Amino acid sequence: MSVEIHSFKTAKKILFGRGTLKQLGEEAKSIGVHRIAVITDPGVEKAGIVDKVIAVLAQEEIDYGLWNQVEPEPALSVGEAAIDFVRDEDYDSVLGLGGGSSLDTAKAAAAAVTNQGRLQDWVKEPFQRPPAPFILIPTTAGTGSEVSNAAVFATPEVKYALYSPLMYPDVALVEPGLTRTLPPSLTAYTGVDALCHALEAYVSLKASPITDILALKAISLVIKNIRSAYKDGKNMDARAGMALAALLAGMAFGNAGTVLGHACGYAYVYPATGLHFPHGYSIGTTMPYVLEYNALANLEKHTTIAELLGESTEGLSLRSSAFRCAVGFKKLLQDLDMPTSLQAVGVTRGMIPSIARNVFRSPKHVARNPRKVTVEGLVELFTKAYDGRLESERKLTS
Repeated sequence: MSVEIHSFKTAKKILFGRGTLKQLGEEAKSIGVHRIAVITDPGVEKAGIVDKVIAVLAQEEIDYGLWNQVEPEPALSVGEAAIDFVRDEDYDSVLGLGGGSSLDTAKAAAAAVTNQGRLQDWVKEPFQRPPAPFILIPTTAGTGSEVSNAAVFATPEVKYALYSPLMYPDVALVEPGLTRTLPPSLTAYTGVDALCHALEAYVSLKASPITDILALKAISLVIKNIRSAYKDGKNMDARAGMALAALLAGMAFGNAGTVLGHACGYAYVYPATGLHFPHGYSIGTTMPYVLEYNALANLEKHTTIAELLGESTEGLSLRSSAFRCAVGFKKLLQDLDMPTSLQAVGVTRGMIPSIARNVFRSPKHVARNPRKVTVEGLVELFTKAYDGRLESERKLTS
């Protein structure tokens, strides 16, 4: 029996659990940190999380500087400004603190310490030298950026993902308590993002037995905890479950990649249409329709997804069972008070043809998708998403 060869990469070291923040100073010293740039955003600073991190650094007498200008869904200009900061002040290491935007910006900053050029250059030709030592600390349970090799920025045309096998952090420190102050809406959006990461990694053509195990566990953890974390942000068991789910999903998609769901989410937001939404919000809105589109390509995996989402498949054919995954995801969006149609978020019907074409601006996502992607198929997908109409949902009620 021949066994296909699979590779797996992630952060060099992962620390997960309550109280891990106390180990930050020790971990920083272990990777040679002397003068570290803390990259974050104003919201994280306002929540008092920056103070907690700085206190640990100060306790270990580690010199630091703070740059708190990260914006949600950052443009290339934000990454360039962070690059200027670390180069102008001669830092030898970087700490990213916040949601995916801050962590992605920190990755670019760490690369800039040891590499010439700028993000505009790396869009065309990625940097070649390993980044400076860097640590990533998420404050949301969603992006999984702390264990992935990607950094996402907006260009004038579409969102751009910079990938590099050199961009895994030296330390990913996941302290669930740092997500406690996350408001319900962001808890929902980031949690849905984590779920989409796991779902897409699971069905990706680049999936492996290793990423499947991680993705399935992440999916089950999200379904078990996201509603509780949304309704009661002080429920630390639910917060810890979501933090672990996001971490495992990040490890899964950091190797298997994401597929059509992310490409569709990128296709209809700024700068493509002028609409601007949080990452998980935009991807989540179209995900039921992506699941329905992809179900035929792998009935077994989509049936498993349906069952994990809580849908009963007893007595149904394999095909009907697979299509229930789209219904289950839509129910979750409704429970989280999130939109289930493109019309509800401001997309017009006339935008659909251009949005469909925009999907192909994410060629790697399209290439990994389990079902062949066509413009005609995408127009149909986005039309259903605009109307909020699932074929499988109609059959269940007819």
